[in-house]
Amino acid sequence: MHKDSCQTDILIIGGGIAGLALAAILGRAGIAVTLVDNAPPSDIKPSGRTVALMLGSINIIKASGAWSACEDHAAALEIMRIRDNKIDIEFDSAEIGQEEFGYNVPNSILRSALYEQVKSLPSVSLHTPRTLKNYLTENNRIVAELDDGTNIFARLLVGADGRNSRVREIAGIKSHEIKYDQQAITCIVNHSHSHNNTSTEFHFPAGPLALVPLPGNQSSIVWVETPERAQEILSLKESDFINLLREKTEDLLGGMTLETKPESWPLSSVRARGMTAPRTALIAEAAHVMSPITAQGLNLSLRDVAVLAEIIADALRLGLDPGAQTLLKKYESRRRLDVTGHVFGVDGMNRIVSNDNPLLQKIRQSGFQTLSRITPLKKFAMRAGLAPVTGSRLAGGEPL
Repeated sequence: MHKDSCQTDILIIGGGIAGLALAAILGRAGIAVTLVDNAPPSDIKPSGRTVALMLGSINIIKASGAWSACEDHAAALEIMRIRDNKIDIEFDSAEIGQEEFGYNVPNSILRSALYEQVKSLPSVSLHTPRTLKNYLTENNRIVAELDDGTNIFARLLVGADGRNSRVREIAGIKSHEIKYDQQAITCIVNHSHSHNNTSTEFHFPAGPLALVPLPGNQSSIVWVETPERAQEILSLKESDFINLLREKTEDLLGGMTLETKPESWPLSSVRARGMTAPRTALIAEAAHVMSPITAQGLNLSLRDVAVLAEIIADALRLGLDPGAQTLLKKYESRRRLDVTGHVFGVDGMNRIVSNDNPLLQKIRQSGFQTLSRITPLKKFAMRAGLAPVTGSRLAGGEPL
């Protein structure tokens, strides 16, 4: 063996939330995991980005052992409200027998909690800050070369390295990207009125603007605009930014101050043509990227994590090869409908909401009015969109 080399069962490239969650869940089961990432959480500055996790995703994070470190920083999402011109519709979790739909937590808090959990696990080896240079398959294993010359031998490689995935590129998996003429502005604000654990989404022609609760009198802002308008807004003085935000949100939260500096990123939709290659599986944004509208992105990614973790653990318990093609096909089959449905569904929703076409506006508003009037339809929409049943035992709160 090369002097700078190591062996492992599972090699994960990418230490974002999904990659860390997978490493932690497998590591807690005693499975040999090596994780490679170019930027550990200690190098990441706090930001205004948060993640709205539905209850199934909370169960997956609990399975990683990281949720207890996040609880004090998370706010329950009890009501989801949509305001579209004169239409105002509320989705109350109590209507489907739940105390809340999920929780909103700062991205940096969740990632740091997962990283600390992974560091504590003896069966997980971390290589940071490192990047994947190349990899190939040989003799029923993966041989991966890192940027420092280290060789890692693994039975399965998992690409969790984001929308510009190096793993996806090397594996030859094609992807389809739709670039939206939109940017998302994010920040955290302090406010004088209570949010009452209600997430409110305002619809405008350029895109939605969401107020998402955080503990106390704080909320995260996700504000979608055209790139040109987003840059104009970001260049405003703080007082002018706050005044505009209060105007756009109908002064719902009262007086405001900035807790974090506003930042932005371009929006797009990406879907990999496949989620597997020989001894390779893609998860999260390496496989799919969506608009933040409906807050489905990370929830979809964590369902990838749960299904792949279950398949790997079940295989190893039976003495099977976790990188076998039959198991990879099983992973892709179990994820295909969920991923495809959400990528296309969120893309369609974004186009319908971010539109000033009078006919589309009328259709959209008629749809919301119908939902608000027909209780069984409204409950179905809440269960399908906000409390989905996925067939994953981890998402259902069962052990790995």
